[in-house]
Amino acid sequence: MSPIDQIKDALAAEFPDVEIVVRKADDPKGMQFLNVFSDNLEIAVEWKPDRGFGLSAFRSDSHDLDGAYDAPDEWYKSPSAVFHRIGSLLIDEKTTRIASMCLGAIRRDLSISQEELSAALEITQATYSKQERRADMKVSTLRKAIEAMGGVLRIEARFSDSQDVRELTFQ
Repeated sequence: MSPIDQIKDALAAEFPDVEIVVRKADDPKGMQFLNVFSDNLEIAVEWKPDRGFGLSAFRSDSHDLDGAYDAPDEWYKSPSAVFHRIGSLLIDEKTTRIASMCLGAIRRDLSISQEELSAALEITQATYSKQERRADMKVSTLRKAIEAMGGVLRIEARFSDSQDVRELTFQ
């Protein structure tokens, strides 16, 4: 039994209301695919014997082709890790897609006013307002704003069709 079949059987036992579709290459050592459909979510898993399991989850209300041809959002080595991640996504009805937001949207989402943030940054509200509207800014300026909101700025480099993700540092 292939790892994809193991995951399918475990999911069918744990989540009987989801639809599960498996597709396999003719070559037993080739890629295999598992798609899980729930009311609001589609989860796509690809298994490459030499790489592991790539996983992406999409909301059913998103555009049909959003992310369909992208590399997987997450990678896992073991079938049990993929099974648990799929279970978590189904229960929480979450996607693996990171929401893209501008600095102002993040601030508003956290219910922080420009006045509060500019005071924490020890700059005027007008200066902060200009920074927030910029299309391009220094990483150090962005880092200070994110930290003032209680976050941590991480910049990752992801390489297509690869498990390779590297966090960038600035020295």
